[in-house]
This record gives sequence, structure tokens and C-alpha cells, in this order.
Amino acid sequence: MKTTDAILFYIGNHPQGACSGEVMTFVKENTSSFGKSARSILGRLVREGRIIKKGTLYYPPDSFKPPFVPFLDDSLKELYSSVKGAMPFANICIWHTDSLVPLMHDVPNFRMTLFGVESASVPFLADSLENMTDSLVLRESDNDIILRLASRRNLVVVGPMVSQAPTMDIVGVTVPSLEKILVDILCDNALRAMTGSQAYEIYSAAFDRFNVEKKKLLRYAGRRNRKQEVEKILKEIGS
Repeated sequence: MKTTDAILFYIGNHPQGACSGEVMTFVKENTSSFGKSARSILGRLVREGRIIKKGTLYYPPDSFKPPFVPFLDDSLKELYSSVKGAMPFANICIWHTDSLVPLMHDVPNFRMTLFGVESASVPFLADSLENMTDSLVLRESDNDIILRLASRRNLVVVGPMVSQAPTMDIVGVTVPSLEKILVDILCDNALRAMTGSQAYEIYSAAFDRFNVEKKKLLRYAGRRNRKQEVEKILKEIGS
């Protein structure tokens, strides 16, 4: 996560106000930047009006929308670290379907950890994961099995990731940006089954609650041949 995003995320989720010490602690724990550079960025964000300082506390403005940060717990961090140890030069992305919970009204009982990697590395990553987790490891192409088991047990699903997919770094872990997640739920059959008819609701919640870069969203949608579908949804929700 970039330092700016970390600061905006923390303050945006503390509308009652946050002191600089709390903000700096969060930045230290979630980025590689700390100290003078982070404090300088905090001051710049105040001058730009992107956050408000009253006394010793920092507040989000009324129109503020924080950056989206996917769900990432210690078990996911550890699994990602193990994978990178086995494949240090691979471009790997990890996320969990719990990341969709803030965007959904009716949350189905689907629990999946999803890995994205270059197509040629999918078999090796899937084989490596079988020795790293007790969860059932499947490939994205195992669609029927995923749909049959996703609501009954934890799954780890490995699939190909297109080049230039929008991702972000959180404490050394590569996770998808919100724009990538919004497109992927329209592409991957298991995710489509999970979200069902809630795609419009998810998009609406994303644009209402978080900062979404529309150009990035449409560019990635084009790379996954979903641009027209995304444009239709954006038109329907008025974004």
C-alpha cells in the first residue's frame, strides 16, 4: 500500500478523528515508509484539503471516499510468504472472498483464497500449494468442483493473471486493487456464482463507499474482454 493510501484509508475509517501517532503507527505497520516522509505526506494532504486537521486530530472531509483495502489476515500473509519462497521471481497475487463482504448485502457461504499468477506458472503454483495448506487446492479451470464444494469447505483456487493487472502492495503482499476485483467477479465462473445477481449492487456500493479509478477499471475490463459489460453496469448505477 502506498503511504498516501494508507493515511487516507486510516483517517477515512476514523470519522471521529485520529491523532498523528495513530496514523503513523498504521503507516508503519502497512507500508515500507515511515518517519519524516510519512509526516510530510500527512501535511501535504492537509494542505490539499484531502483531509482536515482540527486541533491535534485529523478528519476526513464530508465527501471523502477512502481507498479500498482487501481483506488480509495473518494466515494469508503467511501463505503468500511461503509461496514467494518457492517462487521468488513469479508475479503472484492473493486475495480472499471475504474482501467482498463490505460490498454485498446478502453474503453467501463461499470461502475461497484466490491466487493469480502467469499462465505458465499455474501448474507449479497449484502443486506447491498442496504442500503448504490443509485447504483443498484447485485450479480455476476446475469450475464444476469449485461450484460444488465452495459452500462446504475452504478452497484455494489458482488461476492465470493477465499482464498489467491492477494490483497493490500491502506489507510485501501483492493483492488486487478494487478495480481488478470488480472486473474479476464478472469473469470467473466461481465468483459469478458467488455474487449471483448482486453485481450491480457490488458496483454501486464500491462507487458509493470507496475511491474507484474508472479509467483503470475500464482498461482492465478491456484486457479481460468485459469492457462493454462494465460500461453497461456503470451506466445503470449512474457512475
